[in-house]
Amino acid sequence: MSFPLAINRYRALIFDLDGTLIDSMPWHVLAWRQVGLEHGFEVDPKFIYDHGGVSSHDVVRMFKEMGHEVGDIDEFVSRKVELYRQNIDKVQAFPKILEILVKAKQNGVKIGIGSGTQRMNAVDILKRLNIESLVDVIVSANDVKRHKPFPDTFLQAQEALGVEKKDCLIFEDGPLGLEAAKNAGMDCVFVRSGEFVSYSLFN
Repeated sequence: MSFPLAINRYRALIFDLDGTLIDSMPWHVLAWRQVGLEHGFEVDPKFIYDHGGVSSHDVVRMFKEMGHEVGDIDEFVSRKVELYRQNIDKVQAFPKILEILVKAKQNGVKIGIGSGTQRMNAVDILKRLNIESLVDVIVSANDVKRHKPFPDTFLQAQEALGVEKKDCLIFEDGPLGLEAAKNAGMDCVFVRSGEFVSYSLFN
């Protein structure tokens, strides 16, 4: 679909990071699969895509509930982060989504990141893409206790941006992120592989 919205209707845009603003999910999948193999089990890529926005610790807990031997959860997550960061310099932004962010910022719209990734990953990638100065607020996995589909990530970003819910538009690529937007009561553009899929009014 083409993008039909007048961005200036909103005072703030909140972007999910992995799979929405940046094309990073293949590298996350690669890291999850490798650390899974190191623990003797296969990680289904679809599972990772379906649980985008879920904290890494929660993903490992899900593996454990499935009966996989994960060992120490913190060590499992640290190894996954280590493997992902080996490829972090290969992560690129989706051009259409990045263009929206840049143009919105030029028009005085506030910009937030609401992501389930580690804060250091978000900060490093934004710096490498030379857009950290365009982002007013980052809410990462380290900043909330309840992750998507709970609304906390987006609500914290909205509050930090200093705008009302009706003035926020969220960009998301994952079903749990879309559910989080709905639970937060904020409008949401659903994207896939950098292309616009649908527009949902939740406010």
